[in-house]
Amino acid sequence: MHIDYSAQSDTAARLHGNPAYAALVEQHDDVDRRIVRIENGLERPDGLSLAALKLRRSGLREDLARQQRKARGECCNCGNHCDG
Repeated sequence: MHIDYSAQSDTAARLHGNPAYAALVEQHDDVDRRIVRIENGLERPDGLSLAALKLRRSGLREDLARQQRKARGECCNCGNHCDG
């Protein structure tokens, strides 16, 4: 599954220069590629199990969505009803 990291143009512009966001994107893509390789039998799940990798990917997706919401000036779902 591919994630569209560039939501709206102004949001994308704000996130483009954010090194933390770029690192999250890279981590997500690395984990996602590893999951696909394991599922296709091209790689053995050394260290982390497939289930653990999928949980990691899910957490990274949540982190990316949180950063996108913050960049749009919305609540990041931290529970404090913030404005980004």
